[in-house]
Amino acid sequence: MAPASVLVLTGPPGSGKSTVGGFVAGRFSPSAHVESDWFWTTIVGGHVPPWLPEADTQNRTVLRAFAAAAGELARGGYTVVVDGIVGPWYLDLVTDELGRSGAATHYLVLRPPLEVALARARSRAPRAPGTAPLAEEGPIREMWERFQNLGAYERHVLDNGDQDETQTAEAVWRRFVNGTDRL
Repeated sequence: MAPASVLVLTGPPGSGKSTVGGFVAGRFSPSAHVESDWFWTTIVGGHVPPWLPEADTQNRTVLRAFAAAAGELARGGYTVVVDGIVGPWYLDLVTDELGRSGAATHYLVLRPPLEVALARARSRAPRAPGTAPLAEEGPIREMWERFQNLGAYERHVLDNGDQDETQTAEAVWRRFVNGTDRL
């Protein structure tokens, strides 16, 4: 069986990754939605908030873990949408892991305006059991700023600030099936 495709759906907190990822994955069969938030909850001792510089080793480990899971699902024939904060600064870790599966990898950055991301982040419900969603303005603002000026990856950006989750999911799905954001 040939591996299926993987969409890495990323962006700052509050951009809609998890909500949209579930909608997009649900349009395929067989499919899987790998929510990276769950992988962060598996660290039960020594967790470092991922936006801090001293979290780099932890972040690299977690990114490789969820990319490996997504790659195995793709190898098994599942179309996979993996959502998480995967900026270009960590993209090579994810694509290296996914490359082992032979799956075609697509990369799409949801990037609403800062005010929209902040409002969405503050109003969302927890996604992973036992965790509260990030609602602190400082880390959200910092991560939002890191997704600005992406250089060669600007072509992978979708400004979804004026779209609801259904409209965003439709736009993401269309780009995915058209191969617009294939790496």
